[in-house]
Amino acid sequence: MEPAAGSVVLQWLGHACFLLRLASGFSLLFDPFPAEQVGYKPIAVKANVVLVSHSHFDHNFVRAVQGRPKVIERPGEHKEGPVRILGVRTSHGDRRGENILFLVEVEGLRIVHCGDLGVLPTAEQAKSIGAVDVLLVPVGGYYTIDAQQAWQLVQMLKPRVVVPMHYGHPQCRIRELAPVERFLEGKASVKRLSTNSLTLAREKLPETVEIWVPSAP
Repeated sequence: MEPAAGSVVLQWLGHACFLLRLASGFSLLFDPFPAEQVGYKPIAVKANVVLVSHSHFDHNFVRAVQGRPKVIERPGEHKEGPVRILGVRTSHGDRRGENILFLVEVEGLRIVHCGDLGVLPTAEQAKSIGAVDVLLVPVGGYYTIDAQQAWQLVQMLKPRVVVPMHYGHPQCRIRELAPVERFLEGKASVKRLSTNSLTLAREKLPETVEIWVPSAP
């Protein structure tokens, strides 16, 4: 699926890894992982930019990415091609170090990838993030926020689309992760997609929050 002008395609490649593609051909990858250890299919994509939320093996496997991508693994403001990026320093949890939450602005969309967020953001951090259209949030609860905390984050940031990630799945070899159903239980407006690709355009976002669950790659 190729993005049309003014839209982007977001592909879930498994775990916390997503590929963001623009109509211009520019692409950005979040948190690549080694398939041998994590599961899912091997990452065999080319990207202009790779964002790494933290240095753990299941999020920083940059050598899986084809080409010569620019790697960003620090907080602060960045500009790469048509994409504006804000890295916000957050916590991975007790004794696990820091985690960088990335806000990506492109084609009028504000997309947040939470990485391995282990502690909910403070009010000050939430203010620095600002408005959110699409939230990619861990829900598995193993070294990250759990399903209940993830929903608290949704209520805090008020995105239009929520995409759960970093959860237990038959293809995932990290067995301690809770399944996505624990996050979805009791929620309205859940859409289970037939593919691992989401087409996103500002004018086509839902008016109220919806949870979109991509199929496994």
